[in-house]
Amino acid sequence: MQTNLQRSKGNLDIGLYNNEIKLLFQSGSSKVLLPNSYNKNKELVLINTTGGITCNDSLKMKINLENSNASISTQAAEKIYAGIGKPAQVDIDIILKNTNLNWLPKELILFNNSKLKRRININIDNNSNFIFCETSILGRKAMSEKIQNMFFSDIWKITQNSNLKHLEAININGKTNGVLNNKFTLNNHSSFSTILIFGKIVEEIQNNIRKTIDNVKDIFCELSIWDEKIVIRSIANDNYDLKKTLNYILKSIINDKLPKNWNL
Repeated sequence: MQTNLQRSKGNLDIGLYNNEIKLLFQSGSSKVLLPNSYNKNKELVLINTTGGITCNDSLKMKINLENSNASISTQAAEKIYAGIGKPAQVDIDIILKNTNLNWLPKELILFNNSKLKRRININIDNNSNFIFCETSILGRKAMSEKIQNMFFSDIWKITQNSNLKHLEAININGKTNGVLNNKFTLNNHSSFSTILIFGKIVEEIQNNIRKTIDNVKDIFCELSIWDEKIVIRSIANDNYDLKKTLNYILKSIINDKLPKNWNL
């Protein structure tokens, strides 16, 4: 007899106006915490109460911020487990109007035979600054985890006043040896991160950020600045080394505004 496996669904709809929560809808496995903050940034902590994501799970998130300064992070690393069925679906939509947002979730950890399809769409206006940091771990070296097969589709689309500003995608489907061992991709490294920066802040920090990246020695880290945006790519053998470097970079950009739960 066929048994229907239990799956999780989560929905968040958040509206932040003048640094005050005006809309908060949460259902299923998706929750948000609002810890006290002693700086100008409103802090929001996203929680997945299931403790991880697997096949056929669905998470949807809509975030609208206007005339605000905010940092959004997650309570813990998001774990993507192996499962039976279609890839888990995660959809995130963010709209910024006259807002400074630091998007700083903890790392995404993908296990062998995991399946994930994620879409992140962000629209900002000319009066907004957006700092975006996403980290992915393909098997934790400290736990001797090895990735041999997986499905991972991750697409980020960032528009400014509805005009395309940045688009990138990762697509891994099936055997991973050719991807993980390829010297033009990860070259046997398991941890990688991207920091994207948009807005007027780019001109303000670009000289200092060049000096900061020049001082990074422990991992591979490169900087690109063009089209009024900053892109920082990092790869490492170990997530701990990568996180230390990300802390160093982000502190140089946003100083004391790192969220409380952003730590090693």
